[in-house]
Amino acid sequence: MTLRQLLQGLATQPVPPVSISGVSCNSKQLKSGELFIAVKGPHHDGHLFIEEAAQRGASAIVAERLPAHPVRCPVILLPDTKQALPRVAARWYGEPATRLHMAGVTGTCGKTTTTYLIKAMLEAAGHGVGLLGTVAYQIGERSVPSTNTTPGAIDLQNHLAQMVEHWLDWCVMEVSSHALDQGRIDGLQFDAAVFTNLGSDHLDYHRTREAYAVAKRRIFQYLKPDGRAILNVDDVYGRTLVQELRGRSLVTVGMETSADVRPQHILCSWQGTSMVLESPWGVWPLSSPLAGRHNIPNILEAAATCLALGVPGSAVQQATANFLQVPGRMERITNEAGLTVVIDYAHTADALRLVLLSMRELVRGRLIAVFGCGGDRDQSKRPMMGQAASLLADAVVLTSDNPRSEEPLDIIQQIKAGFVPTFHEYQVVLDRECAIHTALAMAKPDDAVLIAGKGHEAYQIFSNTAIPFSDRDAVERALVQTGKTIPVS
Repeated sequence: MTLRQLLQGLATQPVPPVSISGVSCNSKQLKSGELFIAVKGPHHDGHLFIEEAAQRGASAIVAERLPAHPVRCPVILLPDTKQALPRVAARWYGEPATRLHMAGVTGTCGKTTTTYLIKAMLEAAGHGVGLLGTVAYQIGERSVPSTNTTPGAIDLQNHLAQMVEHWLDWCVMEVSSHALDQGRIDGLQFDAAVFTNLGSDHLDYHRTREAYAVAKRRIFQYLKPDGRAILNVDDVYGRTLVQELRGRSLVTVGMETSADVRPQHILCSWQGTSMVLESPWGVWPLSSPLAGRHNIPNILEAAATCLALGVPGSAVQQATANFLQVPGRMERITNEAGLTVVIDYAHTADALRLVLLSMRELVRGRLIAVFGCGGDRDQSKRPMMGQAASLLADAVVLTSDNPRSEEPLDIIQQIKAGFVPTFHEYQVVLDRECAIHTALAMAKPDDAVLIAGKGHEAYQIFSNTAIPFSDRDAVERALVQTGKTIPVS
């Protein structure tokens, strides 16, 4: 492909027919012959790396301004390279999204489980489905750990192209507020867009909850004219969206609020959840191995999405009944000690509160929580997470999450500031493995231990260094070391 073909309709100046072997916006990863697009991001300005890209063999540069020093390859100026990037990437990969049906899920909590459920339901109906999200990117039989909840524009188009190559007909993806704010998904059109809920997160980036909400709402700008918007109206902002999106094809879900899709006769246990699903498309009994009342909205949102898209109710039933546990999402570590040990990604106040409420309903003994907060991220949620834990857990072990450049003890002091005054059943154990060991040593039969914040992650970040660490592996080691039992796989 030539530079002229890639920039057709985007550039006003003459564009030479230079041959292009790839597209990149990262000068460190650029290969000789590729086009380098200089984009100003939240942390780095690609224009500062134009000379490096040229030295590495870039065949051409697309930028908003000329480099400080002349380079040996053509430089094409565009008014907004961030806006051009997804369009150029889509052209390079052959516009793969036009050959796929697309479902996008956004919200503060529940995105991962909801996307996995939608994928399972579509597959039960006979579709080939790829998935992009926080835990992994799944394309056919291939699954790789994800680097971002929503990939960057170039990687996104690459993954979509691979789905087309594997003859898949659907892509289900989590859509983060960062991706929506940065325009990473520009050019996509969704057959269905799902809103789960709006909590408080990423305020280090968005600054205000209002700006965060505006970013989430943008997903509905990417709906096809006949696309379906699926809204959780138990959420206050979900009810606001119902008013704002009037005239679109809306499907509402709710447990506590009148909605198009709703559950009846709910039963929750550690073995899973059952309900009767009522919808405009029929009434079906559903059972799922997913434990916890907080998972019911995820099931409702996925079922509503698929039923609205024409998936038979029998496929929804089958997929829900056979659904496998999502890594790091209310993930139970089986053991012979009579303990319930749960690993969950809950890293916001809302997520922690919901998981603790679900476990509180099911636990017969004490509920012990192990968690911390990530460094260099939204600090406002730290005391709120402390408050939720002090109200809902019987005992808390505060520890490190991904402290990054912050002092772990400073983070923990901010969490403790949210404890209710009467709560004193807590310990501070900075080393996360030791904290998990401490909690499991405290636990007795019928107790439940929640290890929150990292879920599926296989690392901890200190300063700018990531070291291997898995909560699951730490639990299994601790069960042996405490003499509780050898874990049952």
